[in-house]
Amino acid sequence: MKLNGGLKGYWNWIALVVLLSSIAVFAFTDFYLALLAPFVFVFVFWVIVNFKSYYWFFILAIPFTGIISIGSGYYYLPLMPLSIVSCLLAFALILYNRKIVYENFYHHPITLILFLQFFWLTVSVIFSEIHFLSLKFWVVNIIQLGAFLFFPMIILKKKGDWIRVAKIFIVSFTLISIYVFIRNYLKSFNFYYTNVSVKPFFYNHVDHGTVLAMLIPLTYIIWRHISKERKWLKLMVLGILIFFLISTYLTFARAAILAVIFSFVMLFAIRNKLVHILMASFFIVAIGLTTYLIKNDNYKKFRPNFEQTYTRSSFDDLIKATFAGGDMSSAERFYRWIASARMSMERPITGVGPNNFYYFYKSHSVGMFKTYVSRNAEKSTTHNYFLFMLVEQGYPAMILYGILIWSIFGYAQKLYHRKKNILYKRMVLIGGMVIAAFFINNLFSELLQTYKIGAMFYLAILLLFWVDLQKEEKEEILSSDQALQ
Repeated sequence: MKLNGGLKGYWNWIALVVLLSSIAVFAFTDFYLALLAPFVFVFVFWVIVNFKSYYWFFILAIPFTGIISIGSGYYYLPLMPLSIVSCLLAFALILYNRKIVYENFYHHPITLILFLQFFWLTVSVIFSEIHFLSLKFWVVNIIQLGAFLFFPMIILKKKGDWIRVAKIFIVSFTLISIYVFIRNYLKSFNFYYTNVSVKPFFYNHVDHGTVLAMLIPLTYIIWRHISKERKWLKLMVLGILIFFLISTYLTFARAAILAVIFSFVMLFAIRNKLVHILMASFFIVAIGLTTYLIKNDNYKKFRPNFEQTYTRSSFDDLIKATFAGGDMSSAERFYRWIASARMSMERPITGVGPNNFYYFYKSHSVGMFKTYVSRNAEKSTTHNYFLFMLVEQGYPAMILYGILIWSIFGYAQKLYHRKKNILYKRMVLIGGMVIAAFFINNLFSELLQTYKIGAMFYLAILLLFWVDLQKEEKEEILSSDQALQ
């Protein structure tokens, strides 16, 4: 957006008034925050006049955002306030011109599922047990949809835009992972220290592992796409890929390691048109196991030994304890899953309300599954996103989430075999594999509302939407060098 001379003068006068006013307020009241007014004005001016350059600042803020503890809560700074600004800006631009988003967005089946999810979220908020907490969750979802789904569609229009996003994420998260690696090294990669070493960039080692698992497919496909003639670049990206793999293991997050494996399984499934068989098998096994555990109270056979369910001192001990049924985090998950299943029977349609799980689940728990951490001082939730949806928003929300994930993988498979351009095919694989890594991590946690992970999830969906729009008039395969220029 360019300003003519008259408009520039108008803004200059406003800036002068803001500056003088802030100085006057400070002089008469000693209110120090008044001195921030000129900086806020400059920021607002920048966002309005050149929102495209602001977007790249916003993208850079995603990896470098820190988790700051204020009072009894945790805040993602500066990403949280920037997300609010981005959300408001996105909706303002769409109100001004609704065609500014991708032309296939409004009528796409995946978009319909996303809208249905938000509609049912709204319904569950209305019928919530604690409306204030649910309303906060509802607002966070609006902010994420605006900042991470709608706003990128306004900016990311060209191939070069997506390549820039990939470069920013890979370089930024490499620097952050080196920082975490060094901190872990100084503590001899002590398992107890894994949640401390990731501060302030991640809440815990699970978040760090999830981000790395979602970055590995991106780095792998880029490495494969670089031509052999650009040997130095290919070796550098390979080095980053190996570093990400090692760092994922050193997070000691079991779900992240499984997620990396599953992302490559999804690559194989997309290439060989096996997505629907894979996902059908997954849900059949999940439903079968659930049915077995419920029937005749078979879940009681897996009662843990309270004295043996404690935090392990090393990752090797953790893996051994996992298979032996003596791992505390696994046992605690089982404790909460049982409570969630019992809770869902009372409110199967709308659930207890978003953000309400913690305040109601303990009365539905089974005492024989308690562990040392069952008091749940950090107020964490179900540790399974399907159950998280079920207990807080009911069966419709859980089913819609399953349909969304399956639909994304099916869409990726369809796109991959329809496109002829090698770059577009590989971009589809990136989108599908990133979602696959997210899916497995989210199977053991609730990560979509985590800002960094949520941003990467929605960008992966939008990448598929963007590839779908690209025309292939000659249906030629670009060379690797052309694609990366």
